[in-house]
Amino acid sequence: MQTQDRREEYLALINMLGYAQGIARSLGATSAAGHVDSARQTLVAALQTEFPSNLSDDGVKRLAAATVGHC
Repeated sequence: MQTQDRREEYLALINMLGYAQGIARSLGATSAAGHVDSARQTLVAALQTEFPSNLSDDGVKRLAAATVGHC
């Protein structure tokens, strides 16, 4: 169960950063949006390293944005 919780935490953070990036873009804060995207990419890579799967980076982001779980 702890493994599943950890995976869900990664996905929740990736999802939150995607939301934050969208807000930064809408505010015209392109530099901040870039930094948030960089952090998001780092989390995607960490998730893929810790939990290898056949999902692409984009697939992980789509999975993170799915409306299931606690977020």
